[in-house]
Amino acid sequence: MAKSFVRNSVLALSIFVIVLILVYANVEITEPVTEYVSFVVTTSFSVQPILQKVGFAEEWGTWDFGSLFEGWSEATPGW
Repeated sequence: MAKSFVRNSVLALSIFVIVLILVYANVEITEPVTEYVSFVVTTSFSVQPILQKVGFAEEWGTWDFGSLFEGWSEATPGW
C-alpha cells in the first residue's frame, strides 16, 4: 500500500510540474493547454445532479445519526 501511495504521489507531482512548466513557458503552442487547465480549475463542479440520479440526494437533516451513536454510551471498554 505504501508503494502505491508513493507511486501515485510521484505521478501527481510530475503532472503538477509539467503543468507548471507549460504555464511559465509562454510558448504559443502551450496557450490552449494553459487555458484549458485554467478553465478546469476555475469551473465549479457539483455532484448534486449525479447524486439525485443515483438516489443518494437525501438531505442531511433527514438522516438519523442519533441511532448510530445510541449504544456507544453504554459500551464498556473491555479492560
